[in-house]
Amino acid sequence: MQIITTHLNADFDCIASMMAAKKIYPDALLVLPGSSENKVSEFLKQEKFPLEFKRIKDIQMDEITLLVLVDTHDPKRIGVFSPLMTNPNVKVHIYDHHMNPALEGEVEKRVVENRGACTSIFSEILEKNNISLTAEESSLMALGIYQDTHSLTSTSTTPEDLVAVSNLLRRGANLDQVSRYMSQKLNIEQLGVFNELVANLDRQLINGVELTIATASVEGYVSDLAYVASRILELENLNALFVIVRMDKRIYLIARSRGHEVDVSRVAEVFEGGGHRNAASASIKDMTLVQAREKILTTLFEIVQPANRIKDVMHSPVVSVAVHDSIRSVESVLTLYNLNTLPVLSEEKPVGLITRQIVEKAIHHKLEEDCVEEFMIRRFSVTSPDEFFNSVTPLIIEEKQKLIPVVSPEGNLVGVVSRGDILRELHASEGGNGNLEGAHKNVKSLLKERLGQDLLNLLESISQVANRSEVSVFAVGGFVRDLLLNISNKDIDVVVEGDGILFASRLAEEFGGRVTSHEKFGTSVVIFPDGYRIDVATARLEYYEHPAALPTVERSSVKSDLYRRDFTVNSIAVKLNGEEAFCLIDFFNGERDIKNKEIHVLHNLSFIEDPCRLFRAIRFEQRYNFKISRQTEAFMKVAIKKRLVDSLSGTRLLNELILILKESQPLKCVLRMKELGLLQFVSLQMGDIQALEKIQSILSWAEFVSLPDEPEIWYVYFLSLLYSLDEESFLQTADRLQLQARLKKSLIRDRETCKENLVLLEKDKDWSPETIYNQFSGFSIEAVIYFLAVASTDRANQYANTYFTQYHRQAELSLTGDDLIEMGIKPGPVFQAVFKALREAHVKGAIETREEEVAWVRKQFLEQ
Repeated sequence: MQIITTHLNADFDCIASMMAAKKIYPDALLVLPGSSENKVSEFLKQEKFPLEFKRIKDIQMDEITLLVLVDTHDPKRIGVFSPLMTNPNVKVHIYDHHMNPALEGEVEKRVVENRGACTSIFSEILEKNNISLTAEESSLMALGIYQDTHSLTSTSTTPEDLVAVSNLLRRGANLDQVSRYMSQKLNIEQLGVFNELVANLDRQLINGVELTIATASVEGYVSDLAYVASRILELENLNALFVIVRMDKRIYLIARSRGHEVDVSRVAEVFEGGGHRNAASASIKDMTLVQAREKILTTLFEIVQPANRIKDVMHSPVVSVAVHDSIRSVESVLTLYNLNTLPVLSEEKPVGLITRQIVEKAIHHKLEEDCVEEFMIRRFSVTSPDEFFNSVTPLIIEEKQKLIPVVSPEGNLVGVVSRGDILRELHASEGGNGNLEGAHKNVKSLLKERLGQDLLNLLESISQVANRSEVSVFAVGGFVRDLLLNISNKDIDVVVEGDGILFASRLAEEFGGRVTSHEKFGTSVVIFPDGYRIDVATARLEYYEHPAALPTVERSSVKSDLYRRDFTVNSIAVKLNGEEAFCLIDFFNGERDIKNKEIHVLHNLSFIEDPCRLFRAIRFEQRYNFKISRQTEAFMKVAIKKRLVDSLSGTRLLNELILILKESQPLKCVLRMKELGLLQFVSLQMGDIQALEKIQSILSWAEFVSLPDEPEIWYVYFLSLLYSLDEESFLQTADRLQLQARLKKSLIRDRETCKENLVLLEKDKDWSPETIYNQFSGFSIEAVIYFLAVASTDRANQYANTYFTQYHRQAELSLTGDDLIEMGIKPGPVFQAVFKALREAHVKGAIETREEEVAWVRKQFLEQ
């Protein structure tokens, strides 16, 4: 016997999921472990919905072989079916959108997905397997999704829920019917308990988070308390509500939440109830209303994450101006640091605010030499580092103050909070995770899982040194990005809020290593005894005096340090010490962009300030198979159109090209450069595209041949881009890239050798052994690879194989220059001729041993 069931007091999501499950398990019986909500019963009765439910008393428990659970996996919530979950003779299949509690024991099949409704999971399964639905069935499933997601407005709603509803509408779901059952009115009994609960609303501030508890006591039973609780939550605009109602001899808890600060299911679990993060319930035994309320309060103090304080999110140190600065100088500071509002100080105390709008109007009226004190905003509010973050929300949203100065007890400026900080916090409160203050995502287990215990131990040691040094330390950049991408990267970059050079010295002392520092940029490299290196930098902001200039840096916060980086995917950090040790810090939605596989620039002028980022964008896009966002690509095209790459030094430009050509798929990078018009800036040409495409297969061949040296792959592609240039263009490109003499000489030689051998290959159809040797011995390893790619003939491949497998080793000589001198040959150009002739003789098989070499030299060069 197969059974499909759900949790006690089934709602629309339960019934819709059971109906959908029946389509997957057509032989299974539908059985409710308890009752259903009144409006569900009303729907099934009035709509004459064709669902046949079996009564529990008609089910023989020992005959059940398959238990299918929908919308729950908690044994405590399925009544009499609970023992079946641990029965070895019963297979268990689970379909659920609740992520807690953790699944215990073995089940044959589990489909647990993060969705706003379990019905959405079944909608995806039915859609994928092309299982049909009637219009009535589609309407029921839409009701399930709408109820559990509060009409798609709950913070638990996911994009997949929206897609599911869209598909159900396409299948004929009736939204009028959905609306009719969603807009339920309170009956007389419900209205009575509603009024009592509203009268007893008790707002509590717990760890800086506002929560509400409401109590009521009624005689008799009142149905659908969950709907009553939801109505109060909406009408009173509450963040979280805990409704405790005594009915007869039992107390019922209904918990609802609209934010991320509290997981209400954790409160319900204390009373052996359940649910999910935003909706949960429990039946409380052996407690009075007062006891239940106190138990809930105690639990909330334990589980509610403390609200962020100003000191956790403020910007520090602060860019500011003095009261006697001129409007002209203020405008320069605003532009230099890309800011819109600045605090005005008098002896380190904020006395006003000045905005870009005020400054621009003053300059328009030719008042640029006037003092900022004459135009600053004097009416403004301040806050302190220990205030809760949400205390400043009214200042920015209601009073429209653009910047909140943060002051010490003495009144000195220690930081600022901006409008952007408020917006990110509000986003986090609605379920976003794009910032430090909202996410608190701990990645310690992820570090251990993906990078191993040894590296985690190292990071914990760094954390301990940071705690002793009383500074905040963060792992940043590519290390964090690759951690989230599950790519092994043990190159750790550390940023310190404080003196990075001093911290690096302490780190070196801790591990018995040594440190190399660069005072100008506040950076250090700690070199461990085993040669392992960690880069340590002082948290800093930077600005550019002009496009493509090297940045000027100043000490700042980790937030400013991350903002100066190139792309959002590289602007993520992991805090290594303090209260939030090993938590992800993501101010700019880098994790979201990694998940969406998109490259987003951090600010509009990023490519203007540093055109090198044009090449980096392509590099990261192709390396991770991401896509440069439409907006970012538009910014790139503006920088390319303005020819800002021309202002880069040859050394910086060459370095970016080399990094691109060192990628695992350099051809894709080159093609993207061509598409965007970047090759024009170095006069590079694609040349023979078939040859470029064939390089990779030649490199694969090279792995199986005993080459004398490992080829520099980037050089092969670089040679290919320079190969088609005429002599004048080649020299111009070499000058533009400021090629070092040695590299330039190698490229000239390899270009000429490739061209000469291509001509010879066409002219001479059958190369002799000495020709093969002489031609290939003049190649660099990289030039051989490109020659084979551009020649693209079996004959060239055969000659190369013969050279490396036979002639290269066969032509090794025993005689040296000293031997020739001892034999009576005077040093000079003749030595080169002797050695060349000896090698050719070896290749032809005329000589093999040292004695034969000596005899051959005497005969050819001394006896004539």
